[in-house]
Amino acid sequence: MENLKSEIFRDSIMNRQQRRNQERLDRKAGKAGVTPLEVVPIMPWADVLWRVTLPPFMLDALLDITDQVLQDPDRKNWGENLAGQIEDEPLIPHQLMMDYKVTGGTVFHWLMNVVGEYVKACVIQQAAFYDVDKVKDLQWLTQMKSAWIVSQWEGEYNPIHVHTECAMSTVLYLKIPEFLPSTKPERNDDGCIMFIGGAGVNSRLTRNMIKVKPTVGEFFLFPAHLQHCVYPFKTEDDQERRSISFNADFISKDEYEKQQNMAKQQQQQAPAPIQQAPEKLTINTEM
Repeated sequence: MENLKSEIFRDSIMNRQQRRNQERLDRKAGKAGVTPLEVVPIMPWADVLWRVTLPPFMLDALLDITDQVLQDPDRKNWGENLAGQIEDEPLIPHQLMMDYKVTGGTVFHWLMNVVGEYVKACVIQQAAFYDVDKVKDLQWLTQMKSAWIVSQWEGEYNPIHVHTECAMSTVLYLKIPEFLPSTKPERNDDGCIMFIGGAGVNSRLTRNMIKVKPTVGEFFLFPAHLQHCVYPFKTEDDQERRSISFNADFISKDEYEKQQNMAKQQQQQAPAPIQQAPEKLTINTEM
């Protein structure tokens, strides 16, 4: 009996050793081949900057809309609420964009569909990799806030600024003039828009600034807190550079419905209004 136990024990030890040897051989075989890395980028701290190209029908529609606004003598100049040193920045009425029909709907709904896709991409990026499944199917409600034209001419500019009372902002380029050569051609700053991130100046793994010389049809979407500025430019015969900017906000459909239900409950539970006191108070002095 003891001999049998000893043999079983020796066989077990040998089997373990054989398995270890086989595992070593398997590992070596794997190293010999080309094994692709499985990498999942996790970037919850990164500001998302989107560059979208406007389709021709949208570019034509927005040029037409901005022509109508700029030709209106009663247009409302929104510039006093903005940071730019720009003379003419009129508001675009939302209704004008909602009434303007394009392929697949209206100008307003086309723009807000892009905003919705941007919001969804940002939320998925912010989620930790183990939370993506929880947020990828959420529905988002978007809201366009103020929208305005930037009719920029030679020497005008936007200093470094952010946008407030919104979650995100945009800029869409409709007209770009031919700029005169810069006095410092190696810099090529004239007419550029610069986005400034939160990374330190000496960071070697994160880019702090990106400078873009925009072209007609480019549509940028970015977080409202992202600092940015627009350089002035010079042209030979006083040409306009025209763009549109609008701010937007968003909320998940679930959160919106939750807030609506809470508002209804609070309204139902509110105490009856206090009756207004009479203008004259009559005092009964009879005993």
